Amino acid sequence: MLLMNLSGTEVLLAGGSLVLGLLLLTAALRRRFRRTRETRTSGLDRTKYLQTDVHRFRMTFWRLGLVTALALATLAFSWTTYDLRPMVITVGEVETELIDMAPPITEHRPPPPPPPPQIMTVDNSVILEDTTVFQSMDIQAQAAVAPQPAVIAKPATPAYIPPPPPREDNVPPFFKVVEDMPYFGECQHEADKDLRKQCSDRALIDFMSRQLKYPVLAQESNVSGTAVVRFIVETDGSLTDIEVVRDPGAGLGAEARRVVELMAEQGGWTPGRQQGRPVRVQFNLPVRFQLR
Repeated sequence: MLLMNLSGTEVLLAGGSLVLGLLLLTAALRRRFRRTRETRTSGLDRTKYLQTDVHRFRMTFWRLGLVTALALATLAFSWTTYDLRPMVITVGEVETELIDMAPPITEHRPPPPPPPPQIMTVDNSVILEDTTVFQSMDIQAQAAVAPQPAVIAKPATPAYIPPPPPREDNVPPFFKVVEDMPYFGECQHEADKDLRKQCSDRALIDFMSRQLKYPVLAQESNVSGTAVVRFIVETDGSLTDIEVVRDPGAGLGAEARRVVELMAEQGGWTPGRQQGRPVRVQFNLPVRFQLR
């Protein structure tokens, strides 16, 4: 099957060339038929009125129509379509709105149950002899038998097992806002914080626009929206704890997370600083997907 990839300019040029070719072909045919009419010498040709001959151009027009239809069909099937690119709007004032830090959940594990009581095993191989003791049934008034007190066995108290000590996490804390916020790209030449933030936003938009691909399911379902990815910029500039905190669905959140993970692999982040030392900073990155 013949496949052609043509742009809009090439299609217009091809159409113009086709029209010009038809005009030149029409002019050549007129000139040819005019010469043929002048050179006719037979009596039948002299008495035949060419103006009333409706079939003299039938084959010519049929061929021209066939060529034109095939050319237009080829151009229509070869019309190039391009993939939709997402519009990306990043950063802004979302960080103070979307960063709701939940208190850490401490896992309280119940103490393990006490061990089951030990069962005494009896050796069935020992044969006990039944000894019958016969007592006299004579009742003597002087001999009084004192009743024996009942002995009640106390239940065994299980040994106390203390609960395991709480697990201490050695993960250092992170900040939401610091004196020098982390930035992306080569923006260290900007001394002003606002100019540095604008430079970082431009670098983020450029990276996300080049790497993002609109999911096919979202295109077919006409789904658009804003996905928010949260991560932590470590003290060495690496990215950890990448998670999607807002997902419009249809694969948009997964695509935004994929690009952030790609950003983490390639690097390019400068850590934030508090009182002159690098610290861990939590960052929210909103990515807007919109069909155009």
